[in-house]
Amino acid sequence: MHKLQNFSIQKLAHTLRQSRTMTAWGLDIGGRALKAIKIAQTSDGLLVEDMDIIEYSVLSPETNSLQSPGIRETIQTFLLKHHIARTDKILISIPGQFVLSRFTSIPPVDKKQLRNVVRYEAKQQIPFDLNDIAWDYQQLTEQVPGMESMEIGLFASKRETLDQLLTNISPLESRLTAIQPSPLAISNFVSFDQQIDGLTIIINSEAENTDLIIVDDLYFWLRSIPVSTVDADLVKEIQRSMEYYKSLTKGTVVFKTLLLTGIKFKDPVNVKFITDNFSYETKVLQALNKVKLSATIDTAYFNENISHLGVALGLALQGVGLGRIKTNLLPRELIKAAEISKKKPYTIAALGCLGLALIIQYGGLHARITQLKNTDNLHQKVLQNIKGLEKEYKHAETLAQTNKSALDLISSIDSSRFIWMEILDKLLSLIPDNVSIASIQSSWIDEDSIGTGKQTSPGFSQPKKTTTPAKPEASKKLLFMGIKGESQEPSMRFIEERVLKPIQDLTLFNQKVAAFKNVEIVPGSSRQVAHKDGLGSYISFEIRWIVKSKDEIHYEENSLSLINGTSTQLKKI
Repeated sequence: MHKLQNFSIQKLAHTLRQSRTMTAWGLDIGGRALKAIKIAQTSDGLLVEDMDIIEYSVLSPETNSLQSPGIRETIQTFLLKHHIARTDKILISIPGQFVLSRFTSIPPVDKKQLRNVVRYEAKQQIPFDLNDIAWDYQQLTEQVPGMESMEIGLFASKRETLDQLLTNISPLESRLTAIQPSPLAISNFVSFDQQIDGLTIIINSEAENTDLIIVDDLYFWLRSIPVSTVDADLVKEIQRSMEYYKSLTKGTVVFKTLLLTGIKFKDPVNVKFITDNFSYETKVLQALNKVKLSATIDTAYFNENISHLGVALGLALQGVGLGRIKTNLLPRELIKAAEISKKKPYTIAALGCLGLALIIQYGGLHARITQLKNTDNLHQKVLQNIKGLEKEYKHAETLAQTNKSALDLISSIDSSRFIWMEILDKLLSLIPDNVSIASIQSSWIDEDSIGTGKQTSPGFSQPKKTTTPAKPEASKKLLFMGIKGESQEPSMRFIEERVLKPIQDLTLFNQKVAAFKNVEIVPGSSRQVAHKDGLGSYISFEIRWIVKSKDEIHYEENSLSLINGTSTQLKKI
């Protein structure tokens, strides 16, 4: 077994990040216009790389904004004007008036049980059959020892409403990463980029309604107000919401700041009206603090419209992994489709170069020797040169034989040439945040050596030898892999459930069965180690496995299909 040459885990992760800059589009599907922002997370920081505001065709007053054919037309226009890369994530908003929100307390439970407890609570709080809605939740308070309860927010939208939205954006449906309620996207943007201090009220007033979001550190509360005109009625609704929020809290509530966002607050008259009716410090969204504009962005146009770009900015920030609120109302069957990875065959390029160099060297030497052997009248010096060339030829032949395994690998990879990047990328993505990987190891072993009693690696336990007679063909190669790591969670059960089990169940490409076999924790490799500073401890461990061959994958998939087919026939009988 050998470590991946010239790469530590940190270098490997850095190489993968460099191979594709993380980028995301936030598309705010508003009542009157599509607002789009593309953010790229690069080594130089966060950049707004592209933006657009495209108005819809005029709607009749009684038309549901999500049913507007103007949305479909605008999406087509957007796709014609902008390039959507295969690696771009796409997140869209759903207006707050189409989302049901509930805030409640639940007993503190283990993370593994949390989803089930929240699901039970959702059945009590949401007045719809859960099969008819898409829902998600956000934990609002950190879980600490001794706490009596924890706060969560529940958010849901009818499947019928989401289907209307997805129909109008159908060219993007297969590429979607998430659907986020507009007020939650606003909260993500403000929490990340705006410098707010203390209890803050965000008033986002758009063409059809106003979203009120109260932010207090990790905790937030929201209400969608069906008023879009900035007048006395809106002020009354805001004051009523503030009083209701005070009644929900146990302690003293002191509001400090009003932050105004949305298209209504492009008008200074509306800003002044709100300022005159409230005694709190009033701010208008006017600039970015942590996100920069790329050179391709029209700065003046961006600054002119920034007040109503908060939703799109919050969506894009969530897409690059910087959104504190991670709820997603995208139907579950579409989430899996959005997680398909795009890989590039870096390893095959290196192996291909090696094979090409050997072939060229062999061919050149062979041609020179053939030419010299066909010469009848050569001087003694020429004969000596021939001997020298023969020596070089033998050396090249030895080198080619030594690297035969690499050449065999090139010829055998075929349609599975992306397997290296697929394995490495998925391994890195499934490792929990509190687990670090010290090394990834791999080697090619002969299939015939398994079960013969030979040691393929130190401590590797051999499977039982098969009784099937060996076929008279060359030994096949198996890819043997392993990882060494450290877990900050000092529990072997945690490693077995959060690291070992995901590796056992990991699938590659669109395959329907697990890609690995003989997945096990190396006996004796797990031990508890105390931190040097004396604060706590961690567990070191080693896990290894064999990558199944293409034939094994096909055989297991065919067997699964036969089993499913038999089950269907039995049901019919």
